[in-house]
Amino acid sequence: MKFAPTLLLTVVITAYVGASLAQTKPRTIPIYRCGPDGRDLRDSPCPSQQPASASPLVFDQPSAGQAQASKDNAIADAKRANELERDRLKKEAEAGRRNSKVVGIDGLKPIGPAPVAASAGKAHAPDSVKAPKAPKQPKPPKAPKTPASPKPAKTAAQAG
Repeated sequence: MKFAPTLLLTVVITAYVGASLAQTKPRTIPIYRCGPDGRDLRDSPCPSQQPASASPLVFDQPSAGQAQASKDNAIADAKRANELERDRLKKEAEAGRRNSKVVGIDGLKPIGPAPVAASAGKAHAPDSVKAPKAPKQPKPPKAPKTPASPKPAKTAAQAG
């Protein structure tokens, strides 16, 4: 009985791969190598002077359904990206409003007016508001010192 799930899985994978290969159309176009050492690749024959060698190039051409599915996926991805951007911008704006309060240094206490108390009786306005003090008058300038007259020298009799 353990063999049945493995067989079923193999059949499903083979069918999926076969279906995906059936959706593409292999195309072949000729490629012409022109110029020295065949480094010039063209899809049309080379000019008459240069030797040419045509070799086939095989590639898968997606079906119309695959091309449309790819376009639909790109449109859906663009819509989803726009939605995610709008959500991000909305969350950033909300976070900016939520974090716009200025907080104290400890990060817990808000700075500014105290929050409104639950009961109106406890919260009261100040009774009076003091007016600011008037500025002091500047001191008058000091009078300039005048040099004193020289004292006469004492004589020996006066000192004595």
